[in-house]
Amino acid sequence: MKNRVVWFLWLVCMAAGAVITGEYLFVCVLAATAVLLVVSCIYGVFSGRKVQTRFILPERSEQESVFQVKMGLENQSFYPVFRGKGSIHWENLLTGENGDKELELSLRGKKEELVAFQGRSNRCGCIRFQFADWKVRDLFGIVAFKRRAGISRDMVVMPHKSRMDLALLSREGFDMESFKFSKNRPGDDPGETYDVREYRPGDSIRQIHWKLSGKLDEVMIREKSYPVDEAVLILAEPGQEGERSEAPEAVAEIYGAVLYSFMEQRIPCQTAVYDPASGQLRLEKIETLRDYEDILYRFLCHSSIKEKPAVIRDYIKNPGQKSFAAYIYITGNPDDRENELLPREAQIVTVRRGKNAAHNGNEITYTDDYRRELGIRKTDRRAGYGTMDNRDQ
Repeated sequence: MKNRVVWFLWLVCMAAGAVITGEYLFVCVLAATAVLLVVSCIYGVFSGRKVQTRFILPERSEQESVFQVKMGLENQSFYPVFRGKGSIHWENLLTGENGDKELELSLRGKKEELVAFQGRSNRCGCIRFQFADWKVRDLFGIVAFKRRAGISRDMVVMPHKSRMDLALLSREGFDMESFKFSKNRPGDDPGETYDVREYRPGDSIRQIHWKLSGKLDEVMIREKSYPVDEAVLILAEPGQEGERSEAPEAVAEIYGAVLYSFMEQRIPCQTAVYDPASGQLRLEKIETLRDYEDILYRFLCHSSIKEKPAVIRDYIKNPGQKSFAAYIYITGNPDDRENELLPREAQIVTVRRGKNAAHNGNEITYTDDYRRELGIRKTDRRAGYGTMDNRDQ
């Protein structure tokens, strides 16, 4: 606007000078100025039309860690871009936080430039970067011409690796040993005894309980336990409209801490998590650190705010769903009653946000001080996220 006002006043002055003085010098200057402005606008029409843009950023980072974002701009035309302007818009799809970074760009013909800046997020979630408002001005900065941008890339900010005090779940009637071994069938795991019974023809001599057999004067057999693979299903609802930005983040941190603690203590469990590529809910086992990281990454990739809770409904309507002995449901909505849709014969513990921290029956409530209330502590293990760049994007 400032440039337009200055050039408008210049033209008015030259025109007034030509009319008042009658001198051809003012007329020539006025005509030359008009020609320059027309040429400048024509140049602006063609400038920046063949600029290709791409983001280079880490696939993953960690809370409070510094990451670097680069944007490559390749001018495939011979026409340089002298007055390019755009902005990088970012939004945390989990918490709703967003912002913009303005960019002033100048690109030489047939060259590529890299614009780099550093960032840091104190909150976990999936951050979407978009290049928007991409405009090119003429040589004198009078007229702006919009150019197509529209590229976007996502980067997941992972929460700190944390442990949760699983004793809280035991208070709600959860028997951790029952998560490891079935109560309904024997197996071949010597780590736990399923049952002791009298000897039957065909039983292996290795199964004889010698100490008990000596006391009872008859041969007793120790039956081994059957490891349970489908005992516990962990479900988490990332966020719903109307929730505070802290609520979805708390769900993600609690979910990650529960997964890590089950994995670390080798308690067999599964979780239902969306596949970002297909958008379908899938059941996954958490047995290794790699499983934990991949599942949490996928959870955050699908962490955009929804109008209604979906994870339990999608799990129930899945024709290939399995029945579990216990369910842990984590939500940030105090009024969420989706847990009532789960099988009633199973053990169900709901971890939800509430006005006060409490443990009532099969329900655990937490407040803003959820880390202390739920016994969540950071591990000593370094995360090591952000080592992979999306260089092909």
